[in-house]
Amino acid sequence: MQFQNIDKAVYQQRSRYTYIGISGLLIVFTLLWSSLFIAVFSSGPDNFYLNLLGVVAAVFSVVPVVLTLKNKPWFYEVMYVWRLKQELNKINRKMAALVKAMNTGDVTAFEIVKFSYLGSRQIWELDDNTLMLNELAISENKLEQQAEQFNLGVDANNYSTSALQNY
Repeated sequence: MQFQNIDKAVYQQRSRYTYIGISGLLIVFTLLWSSLFIAVFSSGPDNFYLNLLGVVAAVFSVVPVVLTLKNKPWFYEVMYVWRLKQELNKINRKMAALVKAMNTGDVTAFEIVKFSYLGSRQIWELDDNTLMLNELAISENKLEQQAEQFNLGVDANNYSTSALQNY
């Protein structure tokens, strides 16, 4: 995965509309399915399970809509950030092994962690989550210093998901 330049204003607007749209669809489909199930199957005042079934049916109804729309150009920024977050989660699950490999001078581990830091920075800046940026800068500096100790040139653009499988 390579980093993309994302317009912050466009991303924030489209992600907001996307989340509102999905939430709205879930509400509408839940009400429709629950009402249908209650009208057809209700045999008393307790409709908890029919309402729960309505929620489940709504989720199954919204998934095809999302899968159809996710590749449209309008959703590019939202899907890029979603994929980047997935990639960062994969890296975070392997972070202990990556740190151990970095301590032995493994350049690939350095590149993966640097990718993680740069990806986190991009997401946090896009989401206006600036609370952690100072800590991230400290971690990035430590990474650079550790790489210098091993005389390594670290390039996050060399990251690939397949390289992560070695850890």
